[in-house]
Amino acid sequence: MMPKIAMPDPDAARAVPPLFDLSAFPLVRLPMPEPGAAGYGELWAAEFDMILARETRFVMLSIGPMPEREAHDDRKARTLWLKRRRGDLGRLCLAHLHVEPDPLRRAAMQATVLTAKMAAAFPYPLALFAEEDAALERAWTLLRAVPLTL
Repeated sequence: MMPKIAMPDPDAARAVPPLFDLSAFPLVRLPMPEPGAAGYGELWAAEFDMILARETRFVMLSIGPMPEREAHDDRKARTLWLKRRRGDLGRLCLAHLHVEPDPLRRAAMQATVLTAKMAAAFPYPLALFAEEDAALERAWTLLRAVPLTL
């Protein structure tokens, strides 16, 4: 009789928790990296590939201060991924909504993030909100307005 071989749990091998919160999909919560955090670029790309593989439209929601600096390798991984998957991302992501409660940081983001250059860099609309409730209302309005599956 052959001994039973325990199959490894694929989730047990994961060294870090998922970056994206998909518990309310098609609302995708994207946590902002901690200041100085490094090494998430490849995981970010892999998780985003899994989201796009669903072939379902979604809205991204992020909350809080955006990191001022990003590790070079992470920025490179994300930039290359964005170039490679731009078409799919533009087809499936309805918007990226960001909540920044602090009025000074929100004004600074308004001046830097919501520019024509940044709009050209991303294939979906970007919008800033002071309150999460307003961002959630917009997200669900966008999601109800279109067929989610293609």
